[in-house]
Amino acid sequence: MNFKNKAYIQRIFSRIPQGEKINFFFQKNITKSLPISNVEFIEKLHTVVEHFNNFLKYSDNKKPEQSSYFEFGSGYDLVIPIAIKLLGFNSLTCIDIRELVFLELINNTINRFSELKDRIPFHYTIPENIASLSKLNYKQVLKENFSIDYLAPVDARATGLISSSIDFILSNATMEHIPKIHIMDILIECYRLMKPGSIMSNAIDYRDHWSFFDKNISCYNFLQYSPGQWEKLNPSIMYQNRMRHREYIEIINHTNFEILEERIVFPEKHEIDQLKKINLDPYYKNNFNFEEISIKSSYLVLRKN
Repeated sequence: MNFKNKAYIQRIFSRIPQGEKINFFFQKNITKSLPISNVEFIEKLHTVVEHFNNFLKYSDNKKPEQSSYFEFGSGYDLVIPIAIKLLGFNSLTCIDIRELVFLELINNTINRFSELKDRIPFHYTIPENIASLSKLNYKQVLKENFSIDYLAPVDARATGLISSSIDFILSNATMEHIPKIHIMDILIECYRLMKPGSIMSNAIDYRDHWSFFDKNISCYNFLQYSPGQWEKLNPSIMYQNRMRHREYIEIINHTNFEILEERIVFPEKHEIDQLKKINLDPYYKNNFNFEEISIKSSYLVLRKN
C-alpha cells in the first residue's frame, strides 16, 4: 500500500469516535503491523538496554530497585516499561494523553517475555501465573506483577505528580510524535518531576516513519512537503513533527537541563544519495545545512543538577 493511501485512511480514523480501536484492527488485520514482529520486539529491548545503561552510567542513584521511573507516551504494548521492571525497577509511572493501551498487545508482550527468553539481551525472572489482562483488571495486574501505575488520560505538560519524585525518565521514539510547541512544556514538567542528580534518556527518530511501511520512499521523504501538504499526510494517530536534531538541542538549551551525552546517527551513502534527490521544502532548505538535515536519529541524555 502506498503511504499516501494509508495516511488518508488513518486521517479518517483520527476524526471518528473509537478511531484508535479501528486503527488497531486495521494494523492487525490489514497491514499486519501489529503486534510487532519478534525481530522488532528484540530490537526494542536492545534500545531499553541502551537507556538502562545510561541510567547506570550517569544517575546519582544507580540502584534500580530503589529508583522511581517515569515514562510519557507509553504506547500500545508496554514493552518498554515491562522491560524496565524486569531490569530491577520497582516503582514505575506511565502516562498517556489518551488511554492507548491495547490489552491484547500487552498480553502478547508478557507471553513473549516467557517464550523468547533465550533471545532477550538481559537476565530476568518473569512473574508466574499472571492473570490475562482484561478491561476490569488490567491496572491491578500491571501494578501487582510489574509495579506499573498506568495513568490516562494525563497531559505530559502538567501531570499533577509530585515534584522531585523521579529518578529516571525514559523517552523512546516519542518526542518526534509531539508538536514542537509542546516539547518545551513537557521538558519543563519532566525537570520538575525529577530529583536532583537524576537523568532523562531520550531516543529520537528523525526519519519519515511512513518509510518503514512504504519501501518506495526514503526516510527523508516528508521533508519535501509544505506545511499545508504535510497536514493532509499527517493524521493525529500517526503524527510526526518533522523536527531536525538541531531544533531539539535549541529547545533543551532553553531549559535547565544539562546535556550529558549526544549520540548522533548519520546516514549511509545510499541514504545521502536519496536525500540529494529530494526537493526540500523551503523551511528545511533555508534553515539547515545538509548535515543537519541528514541526521537520522539520536540519543540525548539529560541531567537535572
